[in-house]
Order: sequence, then structure tokens, then C-alpha cells
Amino acid sequence: ISNVFALKRCVSVKITQIKQQVKNLDRVSIFLDGKYTFSLTLDQLLNERLKKEDELDEQRVKQLKKLSDEGKIRARALEWLLSRPHSTREFRDYLYRKKAEKDHIEALVEEFTDRKYLNDEAFAKWFTELRQRKNKSSRAIKSELFSKGISPVTIQNIVTDNDGVSYETEALIKLVNKLSTRPRYSDSNKLTAYLIGKGFSYGDIKQVLSDRDDES
Repeated sequence: ISNVFALKRCVSVKITQIKQQVKNLDRVSIFLDGKYTFSLTLDQLLNERLKKEDELDEQRVKQLKKLSDEGKIRARALEWLLSRPHSTREFRDYLYRKKAEKDHIEALVEEFTDRKYLNDEAFAKWFTELRQRKNKSSRAIKSELFSKGISPVTIQNIVTDNDGVSYETEALIKLVNKLSTRPRYSDSNKLTAYLIGKGFSYGDIKQVLSDRDDES
């Protein structure tokens, strides 16, 4: 009986067709014994040196299916990564949600970092500029960057104390001028509470409100 099971495990299948996909010209569909079984990129096909009439055992088919899944994850990950800047932590989290294996995740992180698609410093600069245009406080920006896996050193280099003070005051003044026209924030206490929730310090808020009252 053991010999029969061993024989079944060694039974091979044949590649009967290799067909380029219509919607994705970079991928080919592999048919085994007349049935579609998996797909590969053209590079994977060449690297694996597969051709029609090749015979594959069960272990080889399993290996190629794994390669197929990794290729699909890589293609989706690259498209996602190029849609806008992302931090390395965000990228790892994305791959984890796609159920990529740990070694594949690290391989993609290394590859895309080498290709400059992943760059935490560039991401931090882009993210900081984006938040500053929305009048976010430096404290809030630093907190968000940290939550996205950016190192404290990089955060400090991007959102520097000196620049932060100048930007912080300017952003606070713009926000106060904008909100003070709304009846909801005519009460300085309500306005102060809102601004504190946005990450601005109580002392800076009081100073800006005081300066505004002196000018009016």
C-alpha cells in the first residue's frame, strides 16, 4: 500500500498550454493537462525555464503556485505604493493585510527601498508639507509621523524646533482668524478647547488670542 501512495505522489502533470493574458500582457496563464492552474509573470516564466510539454511533479506545481501568488502580491503592492508616498511601516502593514509571508514581506521592503520607492525621509517631508497646508500643529504632525513608524531622529530633522515655532504661530493665527468668524467659536473658551484638541499649546493659543484682542 505504501508503494501505491508513493507512486501517486510521484505522478506528474504536463504543461499543455502557456497563454499570454489579454488584460495583463506581463502575465501568462499556465494550463496543466488542459486545465488552467496558475499564472506567472513573463520574468518568472523565463527564470523558471518553463515550456510547453514540460512535466511537473506535485512539489514543483506547489512551488510554482507559491511563486504565482507572490508575483500577484508584488504587482498589487507596487501599484499601491506608487499611488502616493507611504512609510515603510504602512507598507509592511499593507502586505500583512494581504497575507504575504514574512520572508516575502522583507524581500519586497528591501527591493523597493533599493529602488527608492520606499523612503521614510522623503515620505516624512511630503506628509509634513501636506499637514502644514491644512494648518496642523507641529505637535500633531510629529505624533502622526511617529504613528506611521517614522523614527524620532527623522521626525526631529524634518519638523525642527526652530522652523516649528515659526510655522506653529503662523498656522495658529490662520486658524484663529478662520474660526473666529464662525458663531460657534465666538466664545474664546470653546475656541481654545478646539485648538488644544488640534495639538496647539495652551500658552501659544492664549498669546495669539491676546495679540488679536490688542489689535482689534
